[in-house]
Amino acid sequence: MKRWFLQRRIALAFGLTVFLLSLALVAVSGWTVRSTIQEEIDALAREEMEETEAYFADRQLTPEEFGSITREMRESHRDNPLAWIVWRTSDGSSWGEFGERALLPLAPAGHPMGPHVLTEEHRWIAGTVSDELTVGILVDGTFQVERGRRWILTVAGFGLLATVLAGLAGTILGRRVAGLLERVAKSARTDDGSAASARSWQADDAPEEIRAVVTAMQDTLRRVREETEHAQFLTSGLAHELRSPLQNLMGETQVTLLREREPAEYRRVLESQLEELGELSRLVDNLVTLCADGQGLPKKTRERFDLAAEARLRLVREFALAARRDVRLDLELVGPLLVEGDRESLLLALRNVVTNAIEWSPRGSAVSVRAHADQSGLEIQVDDSGPGIPRERRPHLFQPFQPGAPANGRRVGFGTGLALTQSAIHSHGGRIEIGESPLGGARFSLWVPGPTAD
Repeated sequence: MKRWFLQRRIALAFGLTVFLLSLALVAVSGWTVRSTIQEEIDALAREEMEETEAYFADRQLTPEEFGSITREMRESHRDNPLAWIVWRTSDGSSWGEFGERALLPLAPAGHPMGPHVLTEEHRWIAGTVSDELTVGILVDGTFQVERGRRWILTVAGFGLLATVLAGLAGTILGRRVAGLLERVAKSARTDDGSAASARSWQADDAPEEIRAVVTAMQDTLRRVREETEHAQFLTSGLAHELRSPLQNLMGETQVTLLREREPAEYRRVLESQLEELGELSRLVDNLVTLCADGQGLPKKTRERFDLAAEARLRLVREFALAARRDVRLDLELVGPLLVEGDRESLLLALRNVVTNAIEWSPRGSAVSVRAHADQSGLEIQVDDSGPGIPRERRPHLFQPFQPGAPANGRRVGFGTGLALTQSAIHSHGGRIEIGESPLGGARFSLWVPGPTAD
C-alpha cells in the first residue's frame, strides 16, 4: 500500500481548493469585464455617430468646418483614437477623411452601414447624416481592452497569491494536526493506566475532534487493559485452583496403590475421588460460562419456561450431593414459576447457590430452597445451616476465585459459582442479596423480573 501523509494531503487540499476557486473567479470576472468593455466600446461608437449626426443636422458643413469639429471631438476622447470617412451618398465619391490616419486602413471594404466589430479593440459604424452625405466612424478601444487585461492579470495574481498562502496555511495546519496525532500515538504507546499517563493525554490546546479521539482511545485502552487483567486473573486463578485438587487426586491414588487394600477401602477412595471430580466438573462448567464472552455474562437465548419444573429435573446431582453429605435438601417451589430468560444460565446459577449451601451445611442439617412468583417477578430463597457469612466478607464473595475458608476441615468450592451466579442474575435485570437464615446459616435471595406481557 502506498504511504501518504495527512500533512501533505491537508496542504494539497487547501492549495487545490483555493486554486480552483481562484481559477473560477478569474474566468467569471474575465468574462464579465470583457463583456462590459465590449459594450463600452460599442456605446462609444454609437455616441460618436449620434454626435456627428447632430452637427450635420444643424447646418451644411464644409470639410474644413467638419475637420475642426472632429478635432474637438477627439480632444474630448483622448483615450480613444477616432477617424471619420465621409462620402457622397449619390456616387460614393470621397467628401473627406478626418481624425487618426492610422485607423483609416481598418475601414471595411464597401463601407457597410450600421455597427460592425472589426477586432476586439476596433469598431466601425456608418450612417447617413444628410441628404447628400454618409459618414463612417472608426473607434479604437485599445485603452479599455488593456485596462480589462490588467484587471484580469491583477485578479489572477491575487488568485495565485491566495493559492500560495492557502498552501502555506494548509501546511501549517497539517503540521499542527499531525503533531497532535503524533502526541496521541506516543501517549497510546506509553500509556500504562497511571495518573501521570492520563495527564499526558490532556491536550488543552487541541481541537474538540482530537479530544474526542483521545477520549475514545483512552476508553479503548482502558477496556483492553481491563480485559487483559481479567484474562490474566482468570488464568492465574484457574491454574492455582486446579493445582491443589489435581495433586490431591494424584496423591490419594498413589497412596492407595502402594499396597493391596480391601474392596470397601477402594470404594471409599473412589467415592471420595468421584466427589472431587464432580467439583472439578462444576468448576469447568462455571469457567466455560464465566469466560463465554470475556465479561462473565452468559450469552442469552431468551425463552419463557417454568423454573419450578426445570429445577426438579436439574437438581438431581445436588440431591445426590446432599445425600452423601447427610444433608436434607427441601424444595418448596410454588408453581408454576414462569420466567423469561436464558434457561441454562439461570438454572446453573440456582445449582451453584444450592451446591454452595449444601457444602457449608454440617451433617444432619438441612438446606431449604423456596421460590414464589408475583406480578413483579420471581424470588428464590436458599437457606443453609452453616456458620453464616460476616457482613464485611459479603461484597467480596461475588469476585472470581474467592472461595473463603474451609468448612468442616474441607475445601468448599473454587470461588467461581457465586461470580457466575451474580453475572447471570444481573444480566437478566435481577439482583442477588446475602442475609441471615432462620436455619442459622446464610440466606441467598435471588430475584429476577417476571416475563413480559404478550
